[in-house]
Amino acid sequence: MRISFLLSSVLFFSACSMKDPVVVDTNLKTQTLMFSQKYKITQDKLNAIVTMSYLNPVLDNSTQDDVFALTLTPNTFKIQNLEVFINHRKAKIQELDQELFKYLLQNNYTKYFKVSLPGIKTENIIKAKICLNHLPCFELNFQKYPKSLYYRSEDIDTQYN
Repeated sequence: MRISFLLSSVLFFSACSMKDPVVVDTNLKTQTLMFSQKYKITQDKLNAIVTMSYLNPVLDNSTQDDVFALTLTPNTFKIQNLEVFINHRKAKIQELDQELFKYLLQNNYTKYFKVSLPGIKTENIIKAKICLNHLPCFELNFQKYPKSLYYRSEDIDTQYN
């Protein structure tokens, strides 16, 4: 009887563990949404949504660059010219790395880009100016916070926000 109780309690607690990869990925995507901004645009009677997510707060490994994910939905939106300026400096734009997809909600109707620029530690406010095709440029604002304010500690199960 004790052995069956012990086994059932071990199975119960292991089923409730937050280390399940699906749960961890869902948590990462949810945390990324906290650092995302969106903007609606219209071009030739086609509406689209541009979303930019600041990825540094949720990245597994720290980086010296400020890293963003820029998404454009629907993927049928024609891009002739795309420029991003972060705090008045031109950022590098490339296709999104496969390893960064785990931080984003994904669908088949979206184009994904990685936007990066060497970060400056003294900058706490990030202003991203996005110029797309012949449309007026628009600005999205982000703020840097210390990771301890919002990110789950790996050694203990406590939320710091």
